[in-house]
Amino acid sequence: MSWTHGLWKTVARARGAFGSPERPGLRVLGYHAVGSTLPGDPYGLSTPAEAFARQMDLLSSGRFGKTVPLGGAKLDGGAEIAVTFDDGYRDALTTAAPILARLSLPFSVCVTPGLLDSGRPHLSWPELKELALVPGCEIGAHGLTHARLDGLGAEDLARELSESRRRLEDALGRAVSVMTWPHGAASRRAADAARAAGYSRAGCSLYGVNGPDREPLLLKRTEIVSFDDERDFAGKASGAWDWFALRQGDPANR
Repeated sequence: MSWTHGLWKTVARARGAFGSPERPGLRVLGYHAVGSTLPGDPYGLSTPAEAFARQMDLLSSGRFGKTVPLGGAKLDGGAEIAVTFDDGYRDALTTAAPILARLSLPFSVCVTPGLLDSGRPHLSWPELKELALVPGCEIGAHGLTHARLDGLGAEDLARELSESRRRLEDALGRAVSVMTWPHGAASRRAADAARAAGYSRAGCSLYGVNGPDREPLLLKRTEIVSFDDERDFAGKASGAWDWFALRQGDPANR
């Protein structure tokens, strides 16, 4: 854990100690890997399996709102929370899914078709099909090649969005209407392109909670990392880390 992350923890915990504002709405939690060792991972993108299990136990209590898949959120101002995974790591099937299924918690796995069948730690196409059969699992897209979509020209952007969706739908035989933005890189223009490509919901990397007035293709999402203990997780799930958005900049304004 870097000294900067330690500083952010201190600020968030101070806010939590004085009562962080728990505004109602949809809160989206963003994960990557669970229990795997990712080469060159300075950001702590792989959450330990034991920690993930404890976090999901907390969610199953209903303390943070109703757990919903990204595509099933009502976005009506009620307290909802969604569990999402990026990239398409194999441990979504082998580690995370059994924990979530045991607790009957829905979840959304957003995968990059260009990374499938690339070898461990990513899913293969047959494994993705197996994952899609897990009760409560929603499959979404995460770009075609994991490029930063907000900086692409119109033609390349449309291809990344449409082709990733088409490949997933062809493989799974069911509609794909949700996505998360690779690298969290999004903008108003990119959101308009995603809507034209047939998506209805998309998560970026801006911390915070989503009310009824939030653009559904630029949903705020709070990242969970390996450095988070149970106190940090509870703070992120309840709003103590929402101040972090001040460092990020809202893609809805780009």
